[in-house]
Amino acid sequence: MIKASKARLLGTFLAILIAGCSSAAPATETPTATQPPPTDLPTETATPTHTATSTVTQSPTITKTATITPTVTFTPTATETELPTDTPTPPPPEIMADVNLNCRYGPDSAYLYAWGVDEGKTATLDGRNYASTWLWVQPWDALFHCWVTASGATSNVDLSMVPVVYPPLITNPSIAPPKGVGANRSGSSVNISWSAAPPAVELAYLIEARICSGGFPLDVAFTTTSTSYSLTDETSCGPDSYGQVRVQNKLGYSNPVSIPWP
Repeated sequence: MIKASKARLLGTFLAILIAGCSSAAPATETPTATQPPPTDLPTETATPTHTATSTVTQSPTITKTATITPTVTFTPTATETELPTDTPTPPPPEIMADVNLNCRYGPDSAYLYAWGVDEGKTATLDGRNYASTWLWVQPWDALFHCWVTASGATSNVDLSMVPVVYPPLITNPSIAPPKGVGANRSGSSVNISWSAAPPAVELAYLIEARICSGGFPLDVAFTTTSTSYSLTDETSCGPDSYGQVRVQNKLGYSNPVSIPWP
């Protein structure tokens, strides 16, 4: 009897256990039963294929930008044609002798002959005296400058554009300068005297002075074979007058000696 009651209890316990397990199974299987079938999703749409065809229209715009190459024709070759800034340089001032000219050591016929400029020959023109009556030139075949009279030559420039020059007189140190130089005045007359120089071939004396004439200063030159010379020097000019004496001979000129101007 006891064994029969135990067998009932065990059967009851197993029945409860099986019933509890069967009641929990439906809760885990419910999600799978409610999922919709994957065939219901509309995955294939026609819109993505249309966007691919729209990109084909962009390729012509790229080729149009390549036509802006005419920037190569921007080379300013026109500025190169404006280079004629090479204005021809004018020829240097020069003279042509109209007659055979004596080219002298100074701007006066009182000066010794230094060179010659034959008719039709040229000389470079580098200066003039203040009155434009004498021109300081270098003959085409000479290595030094000398003076020619403007009246015997034709220049290729306006003489007023040529500078006034006072170049020093070329001297020969072998010629002794004069001694005993003095001067005295009587009104406008100035008498200059000196001692005789040693005898020499073509011995003479050169007086160079700035005097007052007609109310204006004037540069003059005189030669004499005497040991004295008188000249006119007015007293109406502002600047002081002055002068100097040289010995000259066949060899040239001595250094000057100043005149104590009265």
